[in-house]
Amino acid sequence: MALKHRFVALALTFWLAAAACSGVEISLPAETATPLPSPSPALPTPLPLPPTPPHSGPTQPGNLESVTVAAVVDGDTIELTNGRTVRYIGINTPERNQPYYEEAAALNRRLVAGKQVQLEFDVETFDQYGRSLAYVWVDGLMVNLEIVWQGYANTLTIPPNVRYEKEFRQAEREAREAERGLWLGANLPLKIIQIQADAPGSDNENPNGEWIEIANQGQVPILMHGFSLKDEANHIYTFGNFTAAPGAAFRLYSGQGQDSPHALYWGLANESIWNNNGDAAYLRDAQGALVDTFAY
Repeated sequence: MALKHRFVALALTFWLAAAACSGVEISLPAETATPLPSPSPALPTPLPLPPTPPHSGPTQPGNLESVTVAAVVDGDTIELTNGRTVRYIGINTPERNQPYYEEAAALNRRLVAGKQVQLEFDVETFDQYGRSLAYVWVDGLMVNLEIVWQGYANTLTIPPNVRYEKEFRQAEREAREAERGLWLGANLPLKIIQIQADAPGSDNENPNGEWIEIANQGQVPILMHGFSLKDEANHIYTFGNFTAAPGAAFRLYSGQGQDSPHALYWGLANESIWNNNGDAAYLRDAQGALVDTFAY
């Protein structure tokens, strides 16, 4: 090291030491700091994928008849622009003035009103009223099945048109378990115990030979005014001023007779209610909530 440089270094060292002893704060030039990278802007949260279909229905077959819907009659019937009336196979929706009638009709209207739909036929293509019987498809969706799954129809199996019976039963089961639509439950201790469907002799000639038994399994009486009982079709019994006694059962006979605390009468003559080869009963309260069901 040159003498001049050595002298400068020694002088600087001496000066720093003296400054430290005297309490003087020394500021040395700081090294230039390397700037930290700015945080990246947050990425937007990705949108969720569209939900998968709530139920896996059958695939629409090919070579169906294409028609256009002119009007929706109710939850299970439509009119076409060519003048035909089509009744949906396999389902039954509430009738006018019944609970959930408007909801069922509105759902059907939303699905098919004014649209081109496709008709799939089964073994029988017309009913006793001259209406076409069909499975109705729109945009690859079977409307009959969708209405059941949404909870606004019960299954109605009338042989020989049973092609999709399994799918209808499954859709109804799912709707009932989720308490959608007309399957909304009422918390009442009324229970359908049994149904005697096969009357001795001819069912139509002996309507009191068939009956349904209902029990109040609770501890208090239940006034059943306005309650209703329905089969899979459109036979409906509306309860009058009847009270179900606690811990007791009563029977509703299909024929005629004098009502009592233990027996009620539907009032039919030469007609029966319950199908011998299988049916279902739906007991509802006055607001239409489901109290109990029984299938056989």
